[in-house]
Amino acid sequence: MRFTINKNDFLKGLLIASHAISGRSPNPTLLCFKLEMTAKGLEITADNDDIAIWTLIPLVNGDKEIIRNYTFGSTLIVANLLTKAVQMMEGEEISLEVIDDRIAKIGDGKTDYSLNCQNAEEYPDIDLEKSGNIFSIPCNDLTKLVETTAFAALDKNTRPILMAINLRGEAGRLTATATDSARLSRKSIEIDPSIRFSANIPAKTLSEVVRLFEGCVDVEIAASEQKIIFSFANTIVKSRLIAGDYPVSNSIIPTNFNYRLNVSAPQLLSAISRVSILSTDRAAIVKLSMGPEGVSVSSSSDQNGSGAEEISSFHYEGERLEVAFNAMFVSQAIKAVVSDDVQMKFIGEMKPFVVVNPNDDSVVELITPIRTR
Repeated sequence: MRFTINKNDFLKGLLIASHAISGRSPNPTLLCFKLEMTAKGLEITADNDDIAIWTLIPLVNGDKEIIRNYTFGSTLIVANLLTKAVQMMEGEEISLEVIDDRIAKIGDGKTDYSLNCQNAEEYPDIDLEKSGNIFSIPCNDLTKLVETTAFAALDKNTRPILMAINLRGEAGRLTATATDSARLSRKSIEIDPSIRFSANIPAKTLSEVVRLFEGCVDVEIAASEQKIIFSFANTIVKSRLIAGDYPVSNSIIPTNFNYRLNVSAPQLLSAISRVSILSTDRAAIVKLSMGPEGVSVSSSSDQNGSGAEEISSFHYEGERLEVAFNAMFVSQAIKAVVSDDVQMKFIGEMKPFVVVNPNDDSVVELITPIRTR
């Protein structure tokens, strides 16, 4: 195999594929990129068992020649070494040639590397065949679904199902749900009513997918019982699914409330941030005190003292109520609804409450209060 390639295009392809390279793997071939020169261009594949990425660097892009002086073939090269070598070279073009399936000679006319490589036949087969429900949505829509929910997924491998975002197509809605059992975040968008599926996708994987959307307009999604595949531009991403039944959010999210608070999102966020500095715990606890006569945010610590701030602009419905909560959970929920004004709806002091955008019912943030006495 041999080719000469534009450095910037080569590096971009390597960086895309690198999202599927993990620092450690019991299978040394999964620490490598699979490079394959074909009639379509240079295909780069990476896999870490959770996520597999295939990306194509075409021979030409419009009038621009990207790859020249090539012969077909394939090889495996350690991913981090190849990426660093390409990053360090200063030339506009980089040449790569594989010698006897053992050495990859890489250079830009000034700097030369000889990297060990392996036979590509040692690389595991990756099933990128699309099956199941296949549909397309704007990349911006999937990005919003993920960014609105991923933070609420569990970040520890104590309950694997809660490390997932549940992506469900049903009744003309595509809904993303994430929960760590103390909070829940859900957002939905409209899709073709014929699409019906449910997939538990690692939140980390979905976050990696949307980071790759730069400059892309639409993403095609193929969801089956075994896998989910995202295709956009010249890139295909396959994710494993997490087995199990995801918590049913419709039965968790309350529909009837006794108390409602409408408040400025920036003002409430600032107040929570200021009073929570007194906390010595990782999870700062803040108390929200509400009544017709006024609304305040407070926090206290045996070690540092206490702090409180009055909220000047609000509309409250209900009798007096005090609710304590994790400051980070509520701050993230307020930011997720993306509105200058938010509504908080409560059943009672120790019942889960919701944070919503009063003008957009596609996002719901559910939070469990904290008992302080």
